[in-house]
Amino acid sequence: MALLFISKNDSPSDWQEALASLEPELEFKIWPDLGKPSEIEVALVWNHPAGALGLLPNLKLIQSLGAGIDHVLTDPRLPKNVPIARLVDTELTRQMVEYVVLAVLNRHRRIDELRRAQLRGDWQVIQPVPIGRSRVGLLGFGHMGQAASNALVNLGFNVTVWTRTPRSAGSLTSYHGSEGFPEVLQTSDILICLLPLTPKTHGLLNAKAFAALPAEAYVINVARGAHLVDEDLLAAIDNGHLSGAWLDVFDEEPLPPDHSFWAHPQIVMTPHLAALTVASSAATQVINNLRLVRTGKPPQNLVNPEIGY
Repeated sequence: MALLFISKNDSPSDWQEALASLEPELEFKIWPDLGKPSEIEVALVWNHPAGALGLLPNLKLIQSLGAGIDHVLTDPRLPKNVPIARLVDTELTRQMVEYVVLAVLNRHRRIDELRRAQLRGDWQVIQPVPIGRSRVGLLGFGHMGQAASNALVNLGFNVTVWTRTPRSAGSLTSYHGSEGFPEVLQTSDILICLLPLTPKTHGLLNAKAFAALPAEAYVINVARGAHLVDEDLLAAIDNGHLSGAWLDVFDEEPLPPDHSFWAHPQIVMTPHLAALTVASSAATQVINNLRLVRTGKPPQNLVNPEIGY
């Protein structure tokens, strides 16, 4: 039987090698070369063409190449009753934690201001900011959110959590739902978005949300670009209410060259690289999930399409 690989962002040769080391008999096919579609049991995908998975009559598993699965669920012709699994991997999580800590420390230690002073030739000494004035609000408390919050708490940051539905956050202060959203905003000097993208979280980072943040708050988005209303962010920074933003994800990727984010002095941008899947680390989960569905069992990290994660 066979696996179909569909991605323009990931290396097929790396994945073929990693999977073959665990399941030598698994045939590895690369889109659009389907061979015999009836032989394909699993599709390993990132941003697959709409309708592509409907060509596979014996598909047993749709495995995302990343933690997000919105790229799968937007397919209007997605096969029904085929389990979808997201990727939860230690290397992916480690990278995200590194990235979030980097972005938070960048704001906490005012590195952007120091960089601008350097460019002006200005020897500017900025006094350390008391850590109590860098209160962190974390939107989303899944696997990556929990790991990021642990790292930040260990550094001494006060972290408050918001989730769309009730969820235990251990010893951390937490809020949920529409009633709790303003509560986390008003106590967040640094706001981090790590939410899954669903119809209910689309555009959540908007003018109303920014107005509820404390003056000079800082926004970090490492989830999905569609969480953010670009024009509202620019307005909130340009009118002085927000101090800036750090963005790794965008509603349109690659970001158009004429977009205002590129040249904005108070926005740090990276090209959706906060956490990149490494085949040698993640292949074990893919093979384990294939073995599970072959025996009629649900895969690890099964997605509920009704709620979007």
